[in-house]
Amino acid sequence: MILPSLLQSSSPRTWLFYGDSITHGVLHTAGARCFSEHFTERLRFELGRADDVMLNTACSGHNTRQMLQHFPLRVERFKPDVVLLMAGMNDCNSRLADGQHVPVEEFCANLASMISAVRGWGGEVILQTVTPVLPGLAPERELTLPQYNAAIRNLAAELAVPLIDHAAVWETLAAKLPVYMADAFHPNACGHILLAHTVFRALGVFDEAAPSCGLLLPSVIVKIVEMFLRFKRPVIPRLF
Repeated sequence: MILPSLLQSSSPRTWLFYGDSITHGVLHTAGARCFSEHFTERLRFELGRADDVMLNTACSGHNTRQMLQHFPLRVERFKPDVVLLMAGMNDCNSRLADGQHVPVEEFCANLASMISAVRGWGGEVILQTVTPVLPGLAPERELTLPQYNAAIRNLAAELAVPLIDHAAVWETLAAKLPVYMADAFHPNACGHILLAHTVFRALGVFDEAAPSCGLLLPSVIVKIVEMFLRFKRPVIPRLF
């Protein structure tokens, strides 16, 4: 269990999600909630921690170099108690023309700088590995991302930072992976539900009886779609 004292204490906490477009959770969710919003419902409503504050200051397209540059305004000024940090999808982009690539050594140094800053005001960081790239659709990221996820795991161990290993969870999805994706490397609404549930489990607050933990997951959607495809005509009655 990760940082159980933060949830066992009744003291109000400020939680901040920081990262790139995957954490930002815009566009690719088609208007549905992103995983930080599911987290907000779970803690502030279902668990009754109404005085906790949830912030998401992630920015689409940013790598850790840019995240570090904007850190004072997007993170430090709020002095959050917990920063859930996910990065690497842009840093690993080996297509140099895109201007996103950050070498893995600098990537680790940037993460370490942010961790040090958060610890400096008494906060905690939870590192997270990055969700995968659909095979063959973005080789400039697919081939290099595993190195960055490995670096995140190593850094977490080296600095004694709690880790949520999303990548390990998503690796078990195999052929079902496209159902969770909006494109080659952005999770869709279902993907964000999975991200949220993984965070809940890591924090020890997953409860199948809770509404936010019982949201419709792709495995159910796939079964429904497969059922519809067995029929030559629609099985849902027309309303008009």
